[in-house]
Amino acid sequence: MPTDEKIWEDLAKNVLRAAMMQRGVSYAVLAERLETIGVHDNEVNLRNKVARGRFTAVFLMQCLKALDAEWIHIPGSIEDAAGMGGAQLLAKKETPGA
Repeated sequence: MPTDEKIWEDLAKNVLRAAMMQRGVSYAVLAERLETIGVHDNEVNLRNKVARGRFTAVFLMQCLKALDAEWIHIPGSIEDAAGMGGAQLLAKKETPGA
């Protein structure tokens, strides 16, 4: 797999993890919230799917909807946000107008 693709996968994973951190939502709670919108998955599967960073845009949108996310922050430095600690970096970003 090209390195560029790995960076994008890590960014997608960190964007989702940041949204969870901002809301204090665990994988178990995310599974419950997804269930309310008709998406059936369990905590272990969610954790593995997110850890791999290889999931569909549909899955990402479902998770963000379940998290009541109204926006996501795509940073100027993709490499920083995709690296170690990237989810924490993204989670610290404030929402527009906040």
